[in-house]
Amino acid sequence: MSEPGWERRLVDRLVADAHPVRRLWSPEVRLVVWLAIAVAVLIAPATRVLRDDLVLRLRNPAFVLEQGLMLVGAVFLGLEAVRAAVPGQGAGRASTIVGWGALGLALIWMLREPVHGGWSVDTFLDVGRPCIWRAVAWGAVPWIVLLIALRRGAPLARRRAGVLAGAATWALVCPALRVCCQTDELLHLSVFHALPLVAGAALSAALAPILLAESHAR
Repeated sequence: MSEPGWERRLVDRLVADAHPVRRLWSPEVRLVVWLAIAVAVLIAPATRVLRDDLVLRLRNPAFVLEQGLMLVGAVFLGLEAVRAAVPGQGAGRASTIVGWGALGLALIWMLREPVHGGWSVDTFLDVGRPCIWRAVAWGAVPWIVLLIALRRGAPLARRRAGVLAGAATWALVCPALRVCCQTDELLHLSVFHALPLVAGAALSAALAPILLAESHAR
């Protein structure tokens, strides 16, 4: 009798390791749960450091539109992230376009802000340092929670899932930063608000093959 090939050994190992699993929630339900956790995590620290002129800024349609676009981008990219953890679930072309499109429009809309000259490097960094720390600290928990949700599934395109998770997380953080930051200057917003979003998405994509390598449905 010939020795079984690698296919037979693989099947035998999978059968031996098989065990009952709990059905995963739908991507939409997992998205709502993630958004609820993320918003709760962001509201707690943000309400302590709200900008002095927030009420006035919220009466400005341009300011509200920018934050609205960021939130739309976060929701749709977050949806695509959790969908990426479902094998056989193809990428939603419409939601992907809406998500990245809203995020891109928000960043472009930010370009309307004025550039203030005369800042020294030290002053520029001193003003921006709190925003960097907030971006990192406020985004850490929502990002980790979203990665845990992805690991409970089985993301095959891990880098794609990672970049979506990072972009969705820090797109959600950006409006929280804006309602707390006292500065509406283009260089400040570009370096200390937009750059953490881009860096977060890139870092998440780079780490995803490692962080999601052992992902499996539970």
